[in-house]
Amino acid sequence: MDKSWSSNSAQLLQEIDWKMSKIESILQQVYIDGLIEDVYEIHEMLIKVSQLLLTLQQDPKMTSLAKGLSLQLQSIQEQYN
Repeated sequence: MDKSWSSNSAQLLQEIDWKMSKIESILQQVYIDGLIEDVYEIHEMLIKVSQLLLTLQQDPKMTSLAKGLSLQLQSIQEQYN
């Protein structure tokens, strides 16, 4: 990791990565099992990740990475809609 990144940005990236992985895992399970119990949790996590990405974009060194992650999140959403 580039040492010029702030520790706050690094923490945001870790949280975003964890939440995006969790979202994708839940969506895969919902898709396979047809379960809808986790839909609320998924919706909340999508909102939180979107907010985190907006925060991350405030760091000029992280803007392009945050935009790329936003596209990845959008792709995950479209895959399961």
